[in-house]
Amino acid sequence: MTNRWFDEHYNRLIVIAIIFMFFFIAYVFHYPIQIIDALSSEVVPGFGVKISTWRVIFEPFIGIFLFYLRADQPILQFTMLLIWILVFYLFAVVRVQVLDRDKGLSKTVLRSILVWLKNSPLIIIIWLGILIFIIFVPIPANTISNDSENAVLINTHSHTEYSHDGIISQKGLQKWHGKHNFDAFFITDHNHHEKTMEAVQSQREGSFPLTPLMMCGEEFSGSNHITLLGLKRNFVSKGLNDQQVIDTTHYDGGVAIVAHWFDGERESIPFFIDMNVDGFEIVNAGPESIYDKRIFNNIVSACTNNGLIMNSGADYHGYGSICFTWNALEIPEWHKMGQEQKEESILDILRQKDMSKIRVLIYDDRKAINRDFVILSPLITIFSYIQTLNLLQLLSWLIWLSLFQIIRIQIIKRKRLIKLNIASWKFLEILTFFSGGFMLILGFVLFRRSSSLMDYNDIYLGYGISLMLVAAGSIAYLMVLLLVKNRLKRSKFKKK
Repeated sequence: MTNRWFDEHYNRLIVIAIIFMFFFIAYVFHYPIQIIDALSSEVVPGFGVKISTWRVIFEPFIGIFLFYLRADQPILQFTMLLIWILVFYLFAVVRVQVLDRDKGLSKTVLRSILVWLKNSPLIIIIWLGILIFIIFVPIPANTISNDSENAVLINTHSHTEYSHDGIISQKGLQKWHGKHNFDAFFITDHNHHEKTMEAVQSQREGSFPLTPLMMCGEEFSGSNHITLLGLKRNFVSKGLNDQQVIDTTHYDGGVAIVAHWFDGERESIPFFIDMNVDGFEIVNAGPESIYDKRIFNNIVSACTNNGLIMNSGADYHGYGSICFTWNALEIPEWHKMGQEQKEESILDILRQKDMSKIRVLIYDDRKAINRDFVILSPLITIFSYIQTLNLLQLLSWLIWLSLFQIIRIQIIKRKRLIKLNIASWKFLEILTFFSGGFMLILGFVLFRRSSSLMDYNDIYLGYGISLMLVAAGSIAYLMVLLLVKNRLKRSKFKKK
């Protein structure tokens, strides 16, 4: 009787256990999401975290993926998640085949492995589709709230589709900065700023929204990448050396900041200081969001001793919808200023290298995973994600899990009444179809867009062709599986 009751209520018990685990971890091991100072690691008063209502409503569908996007090694950790899923799926297939076996154990295990090999490509396609979705679709991410009196949030490092590796338009970039509560930002496309100057002028003329403020910059690829900020005239940096570019920027009234020096350390810190750079990025969301503490301390020490700027760069290229770093500049009466005055007030602080008016802010929601334990990252990441959930997010999980359980029970009760063609498809096959279709449409859109950006961008074409090929292969593989399945069914039917 006890075993029968347990079998009948097994799935309900699983749902209850999951809900209990979520509430237990979220309250007993809670990790508060907060905005901290990059230099002191202390919570910065006047700033908080804003959670989108849409994210709360659809928390079980997008929450964990947004959390993965903020990881210091998102692609590596997401790949490790795929490996774990494939391993667990193998165990699940073996379990089902063993329980339902009508032949010897060795044949059952062999059949399990064949089923796993057949369906593993489907799982990989679905995983790839989810990865592409969270990278290209602007899903609602947490962001900063600014309740301080005079702090103005700016980004000194961002790219549009006029960079060779950017995938976002100028208007899209401005919209992204607005969503993340920036008051102003520099566009720093790679090795040119002609198109940026056009965008800045268009905003001054009213063709772009007036906020957030767009400013002209460039990321120069020299001995190291250097962000050139506050450029007022167009000049060609190609063919110039580091010193020439820095001098030209200063002559133009701008500032030159070494970008993500810690990503490769091609020349020494004194090398750039001797060339009169204005500062160094100590945080960058692109190549290395977390790097060796010793290197961090060396940069901070050099900047402090030489009176240089320490700033962060969101280094946004259009991938994903998250942001986890801002520069807060103290500028009183900001909202009463005109556009030109706002830009000059920002540049004045940067030119003066006044760190008393600059704070580097970081979105903090977890402890970094030691790279020696990256194989355990799925467990660590999911635990860390649950730690950050608030009551509304937990209730969202509770409601959706309960709803799925109710739907499942109703489907079982009315199983004989459901006679849709789609019911003959397995769940993996349905998801594979939508995943392949999504990648095919996105690939076509990127491919079409590449023709108008051929002189600036080489990633649209590459991504477009790659996505269409992967999508075509995915759909073709799925069609072959369905064809083989139908033929096997027909042959079985004829034998009967």
